[in-house]
Amino acid sequence: MSAFTIGKLGLGAAGATALVVLVAGCGSTSSGTPAAGGGSGTPQSQPAVSGSASSLRSMSTSIGTVLVDGSGHTVYELVGDSAAKQSCTGGCLAIWPPVMANGSQVIVNGHPAFTFASDTSAGQTKGQNVTDQWGKWVALDASGNPIGAPAAKTTAPGGGGVAF
Repeated sequence: MSAFTIGKLGLGAAGATALVVLVAGCGSTSSGTPAAGGGSGTPQSQPAVSGSASSLRSMSTSIGTVLVDGSGHTVYELVGDSAAKQSCTGGCLAIWPPVMANGSQVIVNGHPAFTFASDTSAGQTKGQNVTDQWGKWVALDASGNPIGAPAAKTTAPGGGGVAF
């Protein structure tokens, strides 16, 4: 199975930003093809996204600038999930529909992307910080990073406790 991976997605980056389309297969090597992208606004780090380059964009909301799907619905991730380990299956998918592109679920920075069924209008963020039987859900910022997710704790040098 192969997927298209977008290395630098043009979401509000100033001027023309190069998009790199990587075709990746299971255990195969990748090759890149430059394409044009762009927009206006402040340059920001762009998320690594598998799926269609046009399926995600950024939008200003009450919690800041977030990734949205083609319909303007906020994109979320389930904290702790990865493309290799997905907890949202079965009934979860009715509440948290997956973001789809080219018949495959979109993966942002290594995490499956979802919308929230209760976000009925573009730009709503009702799913932000929802905790349910599957875990905690957080919206993704324009760079594809979780908004308000707990920072990873690291051990302080010398092995004594946790550094903040």
